[in-house]
Amino acid sequence: MNIKIEANEQGNGCKVWLGETAISFANMEDANTYIAQLEARIEAASHTFAQDVGIAEVL
Repeated sequence: MNIKIEANEQGNGCKVWLGETAISFANMEDANTYIAQLEARIEAASHTFAQDVGIAEVL
């Protein structure tokens, strides 16, 4: 997934783009926190899927 941060040209807020979907934030700190949480959730989910695949192969 393509993730990028775009600052508002007037200097008040920014948008986080997830592919073609934009989410607005009041400041860059909130946007960076959101991205860090999203990346952590994706990483945690990838481990779960890897474990599920490993279990299926054993059966």
